[in-house]
Amino acid sequence: MPVSISFGLSSSRRPLGRHWRPVVLYVAFLLVMLYSIVWLLREQYVAEIQGARGRLHAKGDLVVELVERSFSTAEQVLIGLSDLFDTAGQPVVMKHSDEVSAFLRKRGAGLDFIDELFVMDTAGKTIASSGAGASVPPELWQEQSPPRFQSSTHSDVLITPLYWSEQAKSYRILMALRLRDASGEVRALAVARIVPMKLDGMLREIDLQPGESIAIIDSNGRLLMRHPAAKVGLGDVITAASTTDSFQEGESPWEYSRASRVDGKHRLYVAHRTDFVPLLVIAGQGTDELLAGWTQRLWALVFAGLLLALLGGWLLRHILALWQAKEALQHEVMERQKAQEDAMSREARLRALIGSMQDMLFVFDTKGHFIYVHAGDEDVLLRPKSELLGMNILDVLPSDVSAQIDAALSDIESTRAPQLVDYHLELGGERRFFSALLSPLVYEEHGELRGILAVVRDVTEEQAQQVQLRIAALAFEPHLGMMITDVRGNILKVNHTFTRITGYMESEVVGRTSCMLNSELHEEGVHQRLWEEVLKYGSWQGEVWSQRKNGEAYPQWLTISAVQDECGQCTHFVGTLSDISESKAAEREIHQLAFFDTLTGLPNRRLMLERIDRALVSHCRKEGFGALMFLNLDDFKQVNEVLGYQGGDALLKCIAQRLESVLQEGDSLARFGGDEFVVLIGELETSTPVECRAAECVARTLLDVLEQPIALAGHTLTVTASIGITLFRHDATADELLRQADMALFQAKSLGRNMACFFDQEMQERIRQQTQLEKDLGQALGNEELFLVYQYQVDEFGKTIGAEALLRWRHPLRGLVPPSEFIPIAEQQQVIHQIGLWVIETACRTLVAWSQSEARATLSLSVNVSPKQFHAPDFVQRVDEILQRTEAPANKLKLEVTESLFMDDHEDIRQRMIALKSLGVTFALDDFGTGYSSLSYLKRLPLDQLKIDQSFVRDVLDNSTSSAIVASTIALAHTLELDVIAEGVENEAQRAWLLENGCHCFQGYLFSIPAPLDQGSETFCA
Repeated sequence: MPVSISFGLSSSRRPLGRHWRPVVLYVAFLLVMLYSIVWLLREQYVAEIQGARGRLHAKGDLVVELVERSFSTAEQVLIGLSDLFDTAGQPVVMKHSDEVSAFLRKRGAGLDFIDELFVMDTAGKTIASSGAGASVPPELWQEQSPPRFQSSTHSDVLITPLYWSEQAKSYRILMALRLRDASGEVRALAVARIVPMKLDGMLREIDLQPGESIAIIDSNGRLLMRHPAAKVGLGDVITAASTTDSFQEGESPWEYSRASRVDGKHRLYVAHRTDFVPLLVIAGQGTDELLAGWTQRLWALVFAGLLLALLGGWLLRHILALWQAKEALQHEVMERQKAQEDAMSREARLRALIGSMQDMLFVFDTKGHFIYVHAGDEDVLLRPKSELLGMNILDVLPSDVSAQIDAALSDIESTRAPQLVDYHLELGGERRFFSALLSPLVYEEHGELRGILAVVRDVTEEQAQQVQLRIAALAFEPHLGMMITDVRGNILKVNHTFTRITGYMESEVVGRTSCMLNSELHEEGVHQRLWEEVLKYGSWQGEVWSQRKNGEAYPQWLTISAVQDECGQCTHFVGTLSDISESKAAEREIHQLAFFDTLTGLPNRRLMLERIDRALVSHCRKEGFGALMFLNLDDFKQVNEVLGYQGGDALLKCIAQRLESVLQEGDSLARFGGDEFVVLIGELETSTPVECRAAECVARTLLDVLEQPIALAGHTLTVTASIGITLFRHDATADELLRQADMALFQAKSLGRNMACFFDQEMQERIRQQTQLEKDLGQALGNEELFLVYQYQVDEFGKTIGAEALLRWRHPLRGLVPPSEFIPIAEQQQVIHQIGLWVIETACRTLVAWSQSEARATLSLSVNVSPKQFHAPDFVQRVDEILQRTEAPANKLKLEVTESLFMDDHEDIRQRMIALKSLGVTFALDDFGTGYSSLSYLKRLPLDQLKIDQSFVRDVLDNSTSSAIVASTIALAHTLELDVIAEGVENEAQRAWLLENGCHCFQGYLFSIPAPLDQGSETFCA
């Protein structure tokens, strides 16, 4: 349209710069605002953290000074005991112990945090004590595991960490001072037993902000005191190993951040090590309280930024809307001017177009009065043009035509849709046919009907041509025989195909009725019903028997169509016919191929399924029973190898004849393909035990007849088969029965040759679960359902020396599937190669991560290798590629193999192991003593370690046989210079027995349970 073209040209000249500039400015404003907010928040965050660190350092220094002051006081008390020596260098207490005890009580009376003072000689004998019973040795020497002294900054002062005092029933700290004589020789030891709880008051005096905490711990991570108080108590271990390691290394002060083991709250910590006392002061600040103000400022700035962004966006939208409205107004003015010019042009073209039209054109108002008349030939008008204007259309046309027009006008008024009306008129003694298209004239704004436009065309000649075309189209299709008859059935015309099919020439049939072609094979009344249907519905088609000129009957496909004139009256009949003799023969052949086996002539799968369905329907109606048998020949592949495929086909024919010969009438035998046959037993007894015996009897008959020798191609063969049997009732389907029989056949084959097995529901469920599990396992690795857990290995001192990686499968529906269940499936499906390489690569990546940690760099990692995986031709190459790709330390990777690996081809296995050893990999023999157990391979194979199976370790204390086997295994390993490790150690008694018998490495639940690496990280650090 011209308007659209004008608008497009105007749009292309629109100044684009005025649109994108404010958008760019707005985006730049947003970026600057965002950068400012982030910078401000970062500066405030850094300031908050620095302030918190300064406060924590100050309070830590204060507590350190208080602790050192308290212990300095205790030291002064002990130094005061040096007066107990006489001038000769002999301790006074040797002569006056009672007086010395009184002296000790007096010295310690003023300090409530000193529980007791005592003096002992260099042999550890108590000389005097401030408590009652001075002759009793101090509990320091009564403890089975005495507390370990640590040297302070003073060489003669010794201080212990917290220890449990059985005498005081509480935790205590011992502070000792070496007492020297004038010559500097140590003569005695002065000891003060300090009560940690008495020192707690000095922490209470320190003012703490919300979220702050101060704790004092010893070198073992045990709590002396904490402010504020928490659910932990005196002596509880509250720090990680990394904190106590830093304590031992003497770092002070140092900072770290982690979740508190006391209340789980995340804090920033500053740790101070006291110079005088082996204690650690830890000051902490909760990050939630520390950043509370910063978080409030964060949300305030974010809210302010969003508000500014929204205001800027609203302003940008307002500016763009104003520009768009201005441009739209300019376009609207231009479009209106163009529309006026187009309207004038269209009106001129419309007048010229109407003047050139040969069709009649009428316009009526809503009442049906003529308001415009145009006719190229006014002779076809019923009235002169001048008289028609103003008249009603219903008064001009005949009554039958008026009724058609009136109905069309009513439809237009209700639907506003054009209507087509065909009618005829008698003009000048001749019938003329017309076609009128009535269209509504509607106001577009309100949808109001203004009038009716009628375009009328004279279609008399077109009607005559259409009749001729219909006749010609039906009569001359070259691939079909054609004949045209009148309404009485007299033949008027035939084509050449008709002559070829029937043998009649056109001159022989014209003028005669079509009944001459009827065959006597039809029953009486068929042709009468045929013509009744033609007269009723206008056509008929179907298969009939016809007769050729030579008297031969043949099947024919016949179509009869009635030809009608414009009034719906029948004027002719057109018949089309084709010879379907060949297609009927082909249909019979197709039926044979579709439902019968080409080799044996037995029904095939398709026909058997139909017979099973019919049998199920029949049994449902009669409430009877039946059976379905799936028969498969045993080792038929060997027959093909010996006799060839032709011999195999001959054998199958013979077997089909034998099986069919022993079946009763009503039973069905089918070949499903290859060496598979299906037998349908039609009727059995109506009780389950009886029908089972009957079905078993039939199956045994089939097996017996197959066992009879068969002479074939100069060979005498004896054939056996396996049969799966399922009993069916009305509630089963054909597919279900076949699946059940197939499952029973699988079970029969697993039991051996020449067997028959019945189906049961437990078998179906077991096979279904097995099949589903096999399918899911093939997708488990891709779906990331497989993962590794690690169980660590320790030496005789409890130090971690390595770990074993164990494969686990978390099924999305079944949860954790036991390895004993899915590993055999993986080996059977050959998926074990892909899964095993994934396990090795994951283990290598774990070793790489461990090598970067000082605590784990020396650990080894064991991986189990399946025998099928080890036998893979490219196994050594794939392991080498993984080691090179991951850059893992090969000497830390240990491959665990079982004794079943060495049952075949020892030399090949040995060469593979040597090749892997050259890469640096080590080997462990897993589950030793439970499998092959031949000692000959131990001296030839490059093994590094023997693993004692947990089945022996479990019974080592209760079973003399197990203990003897374990002891012999340990001795054998030592003789062969192999490391030995016991797995499955679950209690301390087992560990003690193994240690006593020479086993120094262990693995089991006593030390750790298998867990993912992230859950066992702290254990590995132990």
